Amino acid sequence: MTPDEPVVTPDEPVVTPDVPAVTPDRRNRAAALVVPVAEGHVRATVRTEPEAPQRPAGADQPGAVQPGKPVAPRPVLREFTEDGTGGQVICPVCGTANPAGRSFCRQCGSSLVAVAPVEGGRRKFRFRWPRRWSWLRRLLAMLLIMALAVAAAWAALTYGPRAIDAVRDRLAKPALTTPDGAAASSSEKGHEPALVSDGLNNRYWSPALGKGAGQWVELTYDQPIRVLNVIISGGTSPEQDDYLKQGRPATVQLSAWTAEGVRTDKQVTLADRAGPQTFAFTAGGTKRLRVTVVSGYALGKGRAPAVAEIEVFRRP
Repeated sequence: MTPDEPVVTPDEPVVTPDVPAVTPDRRNRAAALVVPVAEGHVRATVRTEPEAPQRPAGADQPGAVQPGKPVAPRPVLREFTEDGTGGQVICPVCGTANPAGRSFCRQCGSSLVAVAPVEGGRRKFRFRWPRRWSWLRRLLAMLLIMALAVAAAWAALTYGPRAIDAVRDRLAKPALTTPDGAAASSSEKGHEPALVSDGLNNRYWSPALGKGAGQWVELTYDQPIRVLNVIISGGTSPEQDDYLKQGRPATVQLSAWTAEGVRTDKQVTLADRAGPQTFAFTAGGTKRLRVTVVSGYALGKGRAPAVAEIEVFRRP
């Protein structure tokens, strides 16, 4: 007997614990409570790092690289407003439109700090009377404005057509016109008035012998024309020697009549030389054109002032 063994006396009965018997139902219930564990979960997973590849010597040095291709910058789209000045600042010096956030003009560099941005489009003009003006002063101002408007309308109706004709006369190219008839105060035999418009300067019109100042030759037109220039060839010939053998006009008066009888006069002086001489003479609606001799060269002793040719130029 060892000290650890219990001492059993024959007088005390041995009590054994009641252990329930293991039945098949209890065995199946215990087996259902057991959760199987996979073998892979029990074992520890060991990861191994792959070995780094050995880099050859000199691999850290850069190699040859082809040059890169230039890339063009992408265009930037700008938004524009319809009025062109919305929310912008207009430079007071050069008038350039600048963004509202700028402090200096992008064109001339002037300061834009004191300039307010323009909101919207154009400014609308609104007339306002000065506040200090009384109703009487405003009435007088309105009457003055009305009087000026009436005067401007009258001037436009009176001088407007003349101004328009003057401009057209300046721009037009004068055209030679042929008269429909000719008449004279008197004529020497063989020197009728129709010879002044025959296109030949070696034939001429001459008044009757002994008559000089006050004699006239007249051209008539069936349709009214606007005369711009008149060319007069005095004397009997374009040759200077033959020209001096006959009397010739010195001062003549140009007269034009309209169909209503309105007359326009102009006095011109011819130089004492052979050949045509041009004079500006403007007369609108001309039906008759008369050339009257006022004075002449070498008159007297049976000499009369001769006129070789009269050419009239009109506005087309």
